[in-house]
Amino acid sequence: MKTSNQLKLIKTIAKLGKINKMWYLQGPKLQITISKKQAKIAYPSKKLQTACSVTSHQVNTSQVYEIAPKKSASNNLIIYLAGGGFVLPISSLHWDFIQLLVTKTNTKAIVPLYPLAPTHNVDAVMATLTNIYQQAVQDYNPNTITIIGDSAGGNITLAFSLHLQTIGLPQPKQIIAISPAVDLTFTNPDIAPIEEKDYIVGTPALKEISEWYRGTHTLTDGIISPLYGDFTHSAPIIIFSSTGDLTNPDTKRFAAKNKAITTYYEYPDYPHIFPLYPIPEGEDARQKLIALLI
Repeated sequence: MKTSNQLKLIKTIAKLGKINKMWYLQGPKLQITISKKQAKIAYPSKKLQTACSVTSHQVNTSQVYEIAPKKSASNNLIIYLAGGGFVLPISSLHWDFIQLLVTKTNTKAIVPLYPLAPTHNVDAVMATLTNIYQQAVQDYNPNTITIIGDSAGGNITLAFSLHLQTIGLPQPKQIIAISPAVDLTFTNPDIAPIEEKDYIVGTPALKEISEWYRGTHTLTDGIISPLYGDFTHSAPIIIFSSTGDLTNPDTKRFAAKNKAITTYYEYPDYPHIFPLYPIPEGEDARQKLIALLI
């Protein structure tokens, strides 16, 4: 497929703007940058509020948004976990994508602004999501619930499936992970050549962030790095990945290890979380994803 003008523009802007610069910071510089970025939370836009019904409430210390179709919604439910390297708040890109999913599928979405590192770790994230999910399975049949996450959100989505097994709550209908980070050790040698051309993310900062996020768990605990988890009793997993994304080598390993329950879609040389960008290259993945939610 010929590279679209939209993708060329995104690539140019990303490189000129050094979008991935933060992911190469470490130590105090990284912490200062994260602190500044965490103060800039994107809220549902006027466009989103016009297209959908938007409400919010508090769960633990987290704001949780409910984005519903203006017309009568289906009996299904989406729980969407936005990525951001475990440290960045939800972005306008995420809200636009969530609006697309809600309006195209006529399905309500619950969007938790889950706790972020370095202040919080995986245990705080799982505690918040557990409270949200407990309420969700009271209001909806688990077989109608889809949990979706991109990037770090994809990691959390997969890890939450393991957590549900631990605490004895039912699995959702399915889990969809977009460009998930499945191994936070980042030791796979196949990552390096892809990282050189990945203009969205980088591993130096992620390695440090992983140490904050893991809390008392090891990096090879499945709840931190799903690659090492046992997904035998998980809900069906659908993964979207691209060979231009540094998370791809480990995602490919995850899909191979869990092929009995995983549907794996791989695309050529597209950027990290490519289905979220309004580019033609993401259309096939978006249509597949929408079909899964109807």
